[in-house]
Amino acid sequence: MRPDYSMAQAHFAALDKAGLLSEDVSTWHGDIDNCQVCSRPMNSETYMIDGHARAEEGSLWANLCVLCAYKTSPTIGWGVGQLYRRNEECWCLVAGGPPSDEYYDEAATDI
Repeated sequence: MRPDYSMAQAHFAALDKAGLLSEDVSTWHGDIDNCQVCSRPMNSETYMIDGHARAEEGSLWANLCVLCAYKTSPTIGWGVGQLYRRNEECWCLVAGGPPSDEYYDEAATDI
C-alpha cells in the first residue's frame, strides 16, 4: 500500500507522547515555511519532523512534512529524528529529544 497523508499523520500522532506541552519543552528556533523535500507549506501542518531527507544512510537532514518523513525517516529518536508539534507561536519538541539524566547515569555505571 502506498503511504498517504492521513496514514503519515496518524503515525506521527501516535508517537506524540507529550500530550499537553509543558513550559520547559524545547522549541525549534527559526521559521519553517515549507517542507524541504516536497515544498508543502508548513503553516497549517500539525507536525514537523527534523530528520533524514532521503531513506539512505548518511543523507542530509531537513525539515519535513509528515508525508515526506513517513516515506524517508519514520523513526523518531535521539540521533535519528525529532518530532515537533506546532503550538500557537512555535514548533515544540514532543518526541526524539535528548536522553534523560537517568540514561546517562545508567551508561556511566556500565563502564
